[in-house]
Amino acid sequence: MTLSAEALESEALALPKEDRTRLIVHLLESIDERPSPDPLRVQQAWLNEANRRYQLYLDGGEQTVSSEDVFSDLRADDR
Repeated sequence: MTLSAEALESEALALPKEDRTRLIVHLLESIDERPSPDPLRVQQAWLNEANRRYQLYLDGGEQTVSSEDVFSDLRADDR
């Protein structure tokens, strides 16, 4: 690590948590080569998946779990 990078790191670590978080996000975005997702395409993909799962449920291909059982299991895992 160069001296200027070390100085930047030292200054960055002295920032408040919110500023460090924002800096981390910006740094990661600057090296991420993937295009940012189109929100409408993401929404449509989730709608398609929800519809697929619902149809599977209607066709009897999925079993349901009551919310009481789900939360009971989660509480048991926390112990």
